[in-house]
Amino acid sequence: MDKFLKFIKNKWFLLGISFLSLIYVFFLGKIAQLVFTSYLETENATTLTIMYVFVNFLFAVLMFFTRKQIPTIITAVLIPLEAFVIMIVGFGQWHIIIPPVVVSAVIFLACGVGESFKTVAGTLFLMMFVVGGLVYSVFLNFGISLRYVLVDQIYEEDQELDYSARSLDYLISADGRYRLVNYTKERDGLVITEYYVEEAYKDEEYPFVTFRRSFGCRKVLATAYENAAPNPRWVSDDILYIDGKTVEMEELFAHPEAAEEEETETTTKAPPARITITEASSAGSEAPLEADTETSTAD
Repeated sequence: MDKFLKFIKNKWFLLGISFLSLIYVFFLGKIAQLVFTSYLETENATTLTIMYVFVNFLFAVLMFFTRKQIPTIITAVLIPLEAFVIMIVGFGQWHIIIPPVVVSAVIFLACGVGESFKTVAGTLFLMMFVVGGLVYSVFLNFGISLRYVLVDQIYEEDQELDYSARSLDYLISADGRYRLVNYTKERDGLVITEYYVEEAYKDEEYPFVTFRRSFGCRKVLATAYENAAPNPRWVSDDILYIDGKTVEMEELFAHPEAAEEEETETTTKAPPARITITEASSAGSEAPLEADTETSTAD
């Protein structure tokens, strides 16, 4: 028993184990990316929450055990920033936000950095969470979120998805690459239904949960009546019929810059210019000539 305790307290063993804490940095980064880009669809929310809390707790124990090692110290400084990002991109989903926030706070306070650094950095982190959270919640009240801003900048389309209004009755293309989703909510006394096409092939599946890719989806119809779209259906794998018109996926998901460049090339292409030249005659006079692409030389 004494040999075992001596072994696990060996500084080289602790240093090696501490590198595992860097996995937690990747884990939180992946969680932030998935929460921001996807709709979380779970079979059993309770089981998923328990597993998520357990994973966070496991890393917390590992990092506390190696809290004085350099890799763990680096992790302890980075994870509060990632926890803040998770809070912003997943604002309101507290079962996802609280575990990494608690772990990052405990490990940062327990890591082996100087007390002066902890005081200064800890104060900055605290202000970041409190002030940042309050400011972001105010922006949300005006319908402005990080997703809204980025979608508008990247895709030139204002888009704010309210997952609480999302219907799980999907219309999926035959090849499974695209998915038609509708959001129904009341606005100004009217029932507004918005239809979006999502790239289903970008979904990510894990045990007990599927992240349905919603970032980068395209709106194809907004109507004031819940059932106003007459028989929406997939004509083919990449052509959708909705509201009396067909929508091609290649054109729908074309990047705005690429579409703009293509439009510019087709609209600004002018016919070959006709060039007016003169030819010197033997008498010294000049007669105007016209040519499409070639010029004449003097006799």
